[in-house]
Amino acid sequence: MIDLFGNGPIYDAEFHGKNRLTLSRRWSDGPRACVIGCNPSTADAMKDDPTSIWWNKWFYAAGFGGYDAVNLYPFCTSNPTECRRIVATIDGGAWDVRDDLNFVNLPHVVEKAKAAAQVFVCWGAIAWDSLWIDHVVEEIQSGEAPYPDLWCWGKTDSGAPKHPMARGKHRIPADQKAILWRAV
Repeated sequence: MIDLFGNGPIYDAEFHGKNRLTLSRRWSDGPRACVIGCNPSTADAMKDDPTSIWWNKWFYAAGFGGYDAVNLYPFCTSNPTECRRIVATIDGGAWDVRDDLNFVNLPHVVEKAKAAAQVFVCWGAIAWDSLWIDHVVEEIQSGEAPYPDLWCWGKTDSGAPKHPMARGKHRIPADQKAILWRAV
């Protein structure tokens, strides 16, 4: 955490080994959002990255008191290809990777989503495993209540929720209104 005395935003991050489970930002007692991306980049309890800077501005302007960012995959890398490589090791018998994904990260994502005032998704076109995405969404929107709708800031041509750092025509403007991505 950066601020121990309540004089400004509070930055926090929760790790399981070297994998980042949650990136949290708080600036008021207002409602908390949950935002689900693909894989963690370089932001942590001490610093922001371009994506968290965008989230900070958007959630603040939208009246939220903060957010918890979680990911489909908790493996820290700013390179989506590296995340795919790590996930691919599961097929080669990397049981620790499988266990972190299924038994640590997934329940954590579900818990954060169900605790939030509103859930946003933004993994963009880099999330490649539609079966895993569907499984994560089903876990969030089933089981014990609540059953949150999932919101985004736009959709790619394939229907994936856009990522704030998308380039070109997919770039999301800072004043973009949230749109429903998947209702319960």
